Amino acid sequence: MDTSTIVWIVVIALVVIAALVVWGLVARRKRLDAARQEAAGLREKAQSGESYAQSAEERAKELQGKAREAQLHADRLHREAEEATRIAREHRDRVTGDYLDADDIDPDSKKRG
Repeated sequence: MDTSTIVWIVVIALVVIAALVVWGLVARRKRLDAARQEAAGLREKAQSGESYAQSAEERAKELQGKAREAQLHADRLHREAEEATRIAREHRDRVTGDYLDADDIDPDSKKRG
């Protein structure tokens, strides 16, 4: 091989390498642009759902507040019911005691032994 053939082979190799580098850069740019477009689409989708998410969060907070109020009310009613039960038991005990006292006093209610 003479010198000019070697030069031509080197020039062709350099042109092929340069073409491959350019092709790689173009392919990379296309991948990056596609990723940017996909990200922009996802951001647009997220933004359109933002108002729904915000209203759902506000509704959840409102319901949590109502649930707390209902729980406080239920707790108060439970305490009142316990107190009413205590008072009813006391009265029932007094009434039962009165019946027993009456039976003790009444000569007709005494048991025969």
